Formats: sequence, structure tokens, C-alpha cells
Amino acid sequence: MTEKRQFEDPTIPAFFQAHPTRKYKVTPVRVSTGQVAFDVEGPDIDRALDEMYQNMPVGCLDYIRSLKGLRSSIFALKGARPEEGRRERR
Repeated sequence: MTEKRQFEDPTIPAFFQAHPTRKYKVTPVRVSTGQVAFDVEGPDIDRALDEMYQNMPVGCLDYIRSLKGLRSSIFALKGARPEEGRRERR
């Protein structure tokens, strides 16, 4: 079953992108306060969060690449006009 959750902290969606066994779709979204949050879609989000907090091993370079990409999307959306609202990560 596919679930959807929103996170403001980019370190959490970075873990989802670097997850070694499940794939998650992470989409940056500009919310009404002007901040950037991340919609995460995929299976068993709560279970993956538990794995993260239990320090499940993920590839260091994979995690860094994911986090850098998400930080880049924050800067891109912060410069975007509010009516643009949502962009897909490529």
C-alpha cells in the first residue's frame, strides 16, 4: 500500500531516497508559509522511519547525494514565485 506524508526536515526525505530496499518518491513543495517541505510517497513510511531511528545502514554517498539534491531544490523553490508552487525533482 502506498502512503503519503510531508516532512519539513530534509534529512528525513534524504534517508527515504537513499533507502537500500524500498523506493520512495520525494517531491519538494512550497507551503503557504513560504517554506519548503517534502512530500514522500511509498510503502510503509512508518516502518522506514523506525528503521532510520534504529540507525539502519544506508550508503554514505547515496545519502549525501540525496541531501544535496534536496537542499538544491529548497533554494530553487525559495526563488520561485508562490503560484509556481510545486516542482518535480529530476
